Amino acid sequence: MLFWVWPAKVSAITPPALAVPSGLSLAEIKITGSEFLMLYNNTGSTITDLSKHWLYVFNNVNPLAPGVSSSTQQLPAANLGSGQTILLSANGGATCGAAVTGKLNISLTDSGGFLEVVQTSLVGGVLVQTAGDAVSWSSGTNSASGMISNLPSNSSAPNNAYYRYQEGTSYLWQKADQDTSNPCQLNVVISGVSTPGPINPGSPLLPGDPPPVSFVNETEPSGSSANNGLKAPVINELLPNPVEPQTDSEDEFVEIYNPNDVAFDLSGFKLQTGITSLRSYTFPTGTMLPAKSFTTFSSADTNLTLSNSGSQAKLLDPSGNVISQSDSYSSAAEGQSWALANGKWYWTKTVTPSQANVINSPAAAGAGSNSKKTSSAAKSNSSTGQVKGASTSSNPTSSGNETSKLHPLVLAGVGAGAVAYAMYEYRHDLANRLHQLRRYREARATARSATQATNNGGTSLRFGRWQDNLRTWLSARFGK
Repeated sequence: MLFWVWPAKVSAITPPALAVPSGLSLAEIKITGSEFLMLYNNTGSTITDLSKHWLYVFNNVNPLAPGVSSSTQQLPAANLGSGQTILLSANGGATCGAAVTGKLNISLTDSGGFLEVVQTSLVGGVLVQTAGDAVSWSSGTNSASGMISNLPSNSSAPNNAYYRYQEGTSYLWQKADQDTSNPCQLNVVISGVSTPGPINPGSPLLPGDPPPVSFVNETEPSGSSANNGLKAPVINELLPNPVEPQTDSEDEFVEIYNPNDVAFDLSGFKLQTGITSLRSYTFPTGTMLPAKSFTTFSSADTNLTLSNSGSQAKLLDPSGNVISQSDSYSSAAEGQSWALANGKWYWTKTVTPSQANVINSPAAAGAGSNSKKTSSAAKSNSSTGQVKGASTSSNPTSSGNETSKLHPLVLAGVGAGAVAYAMYEYRHDLANRLHQLRRYREARATARSATQATNNGGTSLRFGRWQDNLRTWLSARFGK
């Protein structure tokens, strides 16, 4: 007798959701590789001055152990609304939807450490420090309950990160990996399978719309107190390779968007271009971005260059913090701009200086290349037509057929043959012209000798010998 057994229903395993305790709490931490730290305002109200909070970090899992050293960092003077985050990163990378961002100046020791958030206040004229949220970690066993144990080495897991989650009444740390293509995405390995975990909050963009809210100024710029509490401007479009008769030195531009409802004072801020060789322009006093505006700054105004063979642009506050940056590109096609849309950077054939972006994607990669001007910066022009971050092939395809590459020696041989053939044709043509010249001179010489024979017989004889010598030399030299 046969029995049919219904297969058991398997529930999908999902990673725990990000959750933090009340207060200004630690939400994410990355200790290996490029370090970052994210704190979440879970107080239920706005923190009006983050600068009253400090980070204390120790180079041992036990901060009271003998010989332990420590360092501190004050949080920036800014407001942080309830439910908003502050992101501090070592490399000034993606903002990941944080309302406040800045540089992580303290170092997190891979072998083990202890980090604590401390709030300062004045009570009766006395400075009081109140310990807040904390995390400890160790490359081995960590006896502190709910903290990070067995932290992998930097060489074995450079993308390793941790985020907070709740289990019952406890808050624990979940091991994750920073996604290689989206630094704001954390992935959790479950049963050997990488599963998407939490993604940091942030508003996605629609093509052509302005960028989302990204920053609040970390510090008060000198002479720009009116910027306090405003969102930071965002780099929105680059034109590295303008179409002739426009030129690199005059018409390249970087476009900046002001997401605020009021004007933003750029005095003392810096615009920087380049990847390995950096060039900077400091905005003079009185440079204002109108409310909700797209403003372009051309190379004629800033004297900055955007290399056709690869570059990017960054906006720095007066303290040197990167508050916005474009993705880097590898090559720039003529007449196409590098534009931000939907949180990604695209090449678009519709250039929109001082306007919202319009994404009009170029042809697929490998469709061709554009040659244009060259300069002392040795710009190269190659149209890729691909979104930044997409994989490319050294052998572009067309209609599904791979375009084969000729071996360099074959190319060299073909080139040498072409040059040799051109020289042969040139020699042959020259010989024909010399032959015509010789026949012409022979005819004229015959006429002259007939006229001068009676008066200048000796001269005619010498001229005839000179003609014979010339004919002999021409025959020996050109075979005619």
